[in-house]
Amino acid sequence: MEEYKDLTEYALEYARGKKIEYAEVRFETNNRDSLVFINGKMHIGKLPFELVTDAFSRKTGVNIRLLVNGGMGMATTNNLTKNSIRKSVDQAFKTAKRSGDQRKTPIRMSEEKVHEIKWKSKYNINPMDIPLAEKIEFIQDFINIFSEEKFQVNYIHFFVLINEQRDTYFINSDGAKISGHVPRIAFIPFIIGTQPGGKNEQSMSMFCTTAGWDDLISQNLNEKVKDKIRVIGNVIINAKKPPKGEMDLVLGPSVTGIISHENCGHPHEADRILGREGAQAGESYLNQHKIGFKIGNDCVNVFEDPTIPGSYGFYLYDDEGVKARKRELIKNGIFNEMLQNRETAAVFNIHSNAAARAIAYDKEPLIRMANTYFAPGDFSFEEMIEDVKLGIFMKSFTEWNIDDKRLQAKYVGQEAYLIENGEITNLVLRPILEISTLGLFGSIDAQGKKDTIEWQGGYCGKSDPAQECPVWMGGSTIRLRKVRLG
Repeated sequence: MEEYKDLTEYALEYARGKKIEYAEVRFETNNRDSLVFINGKMHIGKLPFELVTDAFSRKTGVNIRLLVNGGMGMATTNNLTKNSIRKSVDQAFKTAKRSGDQRKTPIRMSEEKVHEIKWKSKYNINPMDIPLAEKIEFIQDFINIFSEEKFQVNYIHFFVLINEQRDTYFINSDGAKISGHVPRIAFIPFIIGTQPGGKNEQSMSMFCTTAGWDDLISQNLNEKVKDKIRVIGNVIINAKKPPKGEMDLVLGPSVTGIISHENCGHPHEADRILGREGAQAGESYLNQHKIGFKIGNDCVNVFEDPTIPGSYGFYLYDDEGVKARKRELIKNGIFNEMLQNRETAAVFNIHSNAAARAIAYDKEPLIRMANTYFAPGDFSFEEMIEDVKLGIFMKSFTEWNIDDKRLQAKYVGQEAYLIENGEITNLVLRPILEISTLGLFGSIDAQGKKDTIEWQGGYCGKSDPAQECPVWMGGSTIRLRKVRLG
């Protein structure tokens, strides 16, 4: 990284020699290693799902963005020579000038504090330093579960281990100089249980961290995977049809996490609200509302925070050089804040809240989530269920979908239990919650205490070509009153 800083600064100085309004240069390296085992056998190469495309990947290059006469232009190169850098700057300048000539409304960048700093995630053991043999042995322990124990149903299993490292050096014409370093590790068990007659259930979990290899292996993952296996079998064999109609619903952090991401995080992205993402990733129902709009009950708080130590979406400065902070998207039931980059913040005449993220040097920084969650409330789990006469505790989900405006959603439970007279009783099969976003947040009357908070990792896709960004989702348990289940 150090050897290329001079080249990065050369790119900025060359850009300054042109008639620009703003310039930024981001040099970065992206290293990624992936291990995949399917039914106990190692699989190398492209898989039938997007999460893993290459077993070992190394990318290094420079991203240049220029603002000229209100138009933005971007160019990238992995040819790290001064001649190639000059060509890329020239290309970004031409693109920006052409864009500026065609735009009716010029792009502006919000005024932000300038930082010169080095930052990184805190860890003891970098996953990139772990030998391949040790990673294979780690996965083998999970494969052995299926030979060491007897189960009542048959299983198909995928185990994926992804470790990656992103190193960045960002500078801009405002004077920012920011170096970042984040290694990430994710373990993804994907398990399908089957039984003759066509009954099947599947589960995909994602255990991940930026706090190092030692943090991952300290999470008691073997027992957690065994629990997933048992749950799938129990659902196939023992789950009964759930009641239908109006009742109370308690949702565990696995479910509240996907809700916080889909029903809150995405519609609060300012580029969606302004319409830019409409043809690529969707729009937002909030484009019809202003800050201060009442979304849900007073107890509802959904936040976004990149700075949580060890989180999969961790960063301290975004890819426009803005210092990260917690974003209170829904506060006391009110539309309180959007996710902003410098361009959208200028539209609203406010400061950016550091939501600009890219996944590699050859990608544009876009408004992205990091770690989205239901904040802790005042209720214990026991208090949530004690006065429920008839309801469902949906601990995890097996399916979800939502419309482009993030207004109409469907969540299907996997591990779910009947609640009768304040007590959890029998497993129920795939209870279905179909509800509007406003109906959902308006039905919440309780959020769990801090000790109910759990996290689930994920990759969030956005734009075209898609950028799969590492995120965390989760938070507290919540309770919904008098919702209709199908």
